[in-house]
Amino acid sequence: MTGPRDEKDPGERAHSAWDPRELGARIRAHLVQDLRDVVMTRELVEERFAQKTALRVLEGDRRAVGRLCREHAELRRLLPRCESYLDNGYRALLAEVDGRLVGHVWWHDHLVPPACAHPHLTRYRLRLEPGQVWGFDLFLVERARGGGASNDFFALFRRHLRGLGYTRVFGHVDAGNTPAVWLHKLQGYKPVRTVEARLYAGVLLRSEGQILLRNPPFGVRQKFDFRLLRGTG
Repeated sequence: MTGPRDEKDPGERAHSAWDPRELGARIRAHLVQDLRDVVMTRELVEERFAQKTALRVLEGDRRAVGRLCREHAELRRLLPRCESYLDNGYRALLAEVDGRLVGHVWWHDHLVPPACAHPHLTRYRLRLEPGQVWGFDLFLVERARGGGASNDFFALFRRHLRGLGYTRVFGHVDAGNTPAVWLHKLQGYKPVRTVEARLYAGVLLRSEGQILLRNPPFGVRQKFDFRLLRGTG
């Protein structure tokens, strides 16, 4: 059985595809992207949790971070970014299962020089105070997920930060990523605010009344995300 036939003449369909209004809408859809991020925070207090997996955590130096990225196909492309993080003074907490590294999460505090601070702090107009941490890029390789591993990693990350004397952690999540939003809330994170932005041609970002430009992969300290254009914001 076949479905209904398109009665339009092929020439008419081709003409419709080049209709200026339709073509304009398609171009705008490709060139303009609306973004919504939720900035979240959680107080670092003593907490008890029942760990469900054999996952453990350890501080990651340059050698360990490099080994993690090279051993997993889904992380190899992130090695230059991770090396940039290390160059900026960010710290990594690595996840390990049965002697094999399977994930990472990154953070830095207010002591990182402003020029090296994560660009999201500028985008979200957030300033870290003493005792506060910006946490980002929590990731577990696919084979290590499930069975509560993400929950364990989150909890162990918080325990590690608290052991270092920090009192609060901030982070962000894509508002459209429902599982990630749910996981953060389940872990006790509370929304601070939702930040809406518009991205043009993947290069220019308008956010919170600021204009930011995507960083090139060379010639700048931050080889990722966006930088604030001078004279804006």
